[in-house]
Amino acid sequence: MNDAQQQKNAALIRSRFNDYMLSEKVALARLGLAPKKLAFETSRELLDIEANALEQKQKQKATASEFKDYINEYFHDALFEYLDERTENVDYLLTEILTIDPVIPKLFDACAAKASSASTFEKLITELPFLTRDVLNLVNNPPFREPNSKKAHVDNVGLAVRYVGVDNMKFALLTYIAKNWLPHSTEPYTDFKTRYWQYALATANCARELSKHYKVSEHVAFMFGMLQGIGMSLTLRMYLRAFDTVRVQQMKKVVKAGRKDIEKVLDSLTIDDNFVSDALNKYALKVTQVIFDNVELKYAVVAPAAQELANDTPFAEAMPLTQLTQQAKAFVQYKMLQKSRLIELDEAKLFLTNASINNKVIALLNQVNLKKLNLTPTD
Repeated sequence: MNDAQQQKNAALIRSRFNDYMLSEKVALARLGLAPKKLAFETSRELLDIEANALEQKQKQKATASEFKDYINEYFHDALFEYLDERTENVDYLLTEILTIDPVIPKLFDACAAKASSASTFEKLITELPFLTRDVLNLVNNPPFREPNSKKAHVDNVGLAVRYVGVDNMKFALLTYIAKNWLPHSTEPYTDFKTRYWQYALATANCARELSKHYKVSEHVAFMFGMLQGIGMSLTLRMYLRAFDTVRVQQMKKVVKAGRKDIEKVLDSLTIDDNFVSDALNKYALKVTQVIFDNVELKYAVVAPAAQELANDTPFAEAMPLTQLTQQAKAFVQYKMLQKSRLIELDEAKLFLTNASINNKVIALLNQVNLKKLNLTPTD
């Protein structure tokens, strides 16, 4: 199979992964494997008058359904135009969709810099209440504290950093920041938040492992692996917010035009799984790129890699950080789809090959813990 066919297969699998992130039901429906309702068949023959009435009713339903499908398409054209504008609006993304405290970029750089000291982290951590809480919780629980220890709990951030170790603390802080950026609610996609976090942590762990072989900073690789999917989370948040906003706008327009029939259909529309997944495919990587293009980082330079991912730069032409991230995310996507039996063996081979993942890389990544942050207490 040539490169173009491999890339087409890879795009198909990535799209299926987005379906899966919403729910297995969405992924199965796209594959045509969703459970179908059994048609009810009457045990008696219908009289001619009943048969005619039933036929007429079915025709009316079909016509109404086709009209609703048309309005839904029309509505989503308007919704995607709205999202086109929003994904280009940096102020909107960085104030209404994702608020980034000014301390966060400083922490990213401190994690990437080799010379960052415990006192540097103490100062930055204490500026953010959620990080103070998480860091103290870390140091006061295993593996940094024995389960039955009688020692007094650590309540000083500086002491906690020194006890845990600066290197360990970097990975912990990047994880806590990413977790703090998780959406509060993704209704009606109740599985998304859990799956997104599983994907983010697993990709970060794999990127960290691969960084050793690409001679890229472990902390930068871990950070980008953790956050390369942030656009997926933000795009879902934007779609869910935009749905009612755009629908109200469209309803006002059709009312002015005297189209009560269209207004009624617009009012009846519900979140459409297929269009949500299409939005993830279209905007997720672009949003990630916009975020990192506009977060000023001196040492944790990941914007060029985010741009290469958004442009779907071929593996052979990409920079090392992009290459290891492509491999980390492809491997994790494959493992998650495989677990839910949503990828065939031949598809998987092509998908992994597209990211230059051979048996050696698979053997390496199979040893990575995909579910847990690896922190080792210092002596």
